[in-house]
Amino acid sequence: MRTTRRTRLTLRTVALGYLLALIAVPIVAILWRALAPGLGAFIASVSTPAAQAAINLSLLIVAIVVPLNVAFGIVTALALVRGRFRGRGLLQAVVDLPFAVSPIVVGVALIMLWGADGWFGALDRAGLTVIFGLPGMVIATIFVTLPFVVREVEPVLHEIGTEQEQAAATLGASPWQTFWRITLPAIRWGLTYGVVLTVARALGEFGAVIMVSSGFPGVSQTLTLLVHARYIDDHNTYGAYAAATVLMGIALVVLLLMTVLDRKRSER
Repeated sequence: MRTTRRTRLTLRTVALGYLLALIAVPIVAILWRALAPGLGAFIASVSTPAAQAAINLSLLIVAIVVPLNVAFGIVTALALVRGRFRGRGLLQAVVDLPFAVSPIVVGVALIMLWGADGWFGALDRAGLTVIFGLPGMVIATIFVTLPFVVREVEPVLHEIGTEQEQAAATLGASPWQTFWRITLPAIRWGLTYGVVLTVARALGEFGAVIMVSSGFPGVSQTLTLLVHARYIDDHNTYGAYAAATVLMGIALVVLLLMTVLDRKRSER
């Protein structure tokens, strides 16, 4: 269907106006509220012990979740693309499950499994606290970020095929040598893009984490939970805007990385 120049211009104007109202205006409002009192007040707000502990905990969760999901994602993607086995469709469904299930439901399910009265409650009674501690927050974040590496690596494996891997095996390379020297370099851009998506989701996760966290400042309060606590519980509106600005800044850096990596991947 051919469209006139006027129609294209109208569609672009409507799309840009929609994005401006939905994204740009709230971002500008948050920045204005956070920086209006001055840079000194902003730095003081994000330098409190609670804010520093929240930032450190968020980064710690990312540091734990990303390597685990990278290992799982590569193995699962290889199994789905290279393997033919019973239950393959079920595995595909499990990988996509976090996209379909509400994070709140994930948190409730984790409490039923790992809570004091759950299926694995013996661990809690033995002194290993999962729910309302770091382990529960890590498990919740792993679940909600599970699909990203798999779904970014899988199409790349389809695209590169198996010819180079078969040639390496014919020349006497071991499976590990084939993976390290052939497969991994070929999937590196898709893998890196999946890692960036995982980092972005892990930093911004709220629904599942709030269900399995005690929310105590300096103990189990991530940056997203800090924003919620300051705004709802403490009625510290400015502190919430300041923390949200830090979170938004990290998100913008991640978005910039995604754009650069997507361009490099397209060139490759």
